[in-house]
Amino acid sequence: MAKIDKPRPPVIQADSWAKITVVLLDRHVAYLDRIAVDIRLEHGFAISRAELIRSLIEAASQSGLVLSDAADMKQMIEMLRGVWSGSRPRRKR
Repeated sequence: MAKIDKPRPPVIQADSWAKITVVLLDRHVAYLDRIAVDIRLEHGFAISRAELIRSLIEAASQSGLVLSDAADMKQMIEMLRGVWSGSRPRRKR
């Protein structure tokens, strides 16, 4: 008997996306890989480097920080560390 294929429901994606290439330092890649392994061991599911990077960007975006106030990467890091550690730098109005 022939198999009848059921039509698949359309894939609905909430946000549009763009594929980009990012060059990272080896220590950054090692950090992402370490997190991915820890998540797999602790929670039993795989997560990609891209998902980890997107989550970090999303957290920065939702933090309300005005990262354009930073003069360089070092200041951006300090601003993010301040929010993620509990202190309160300037936020969007």
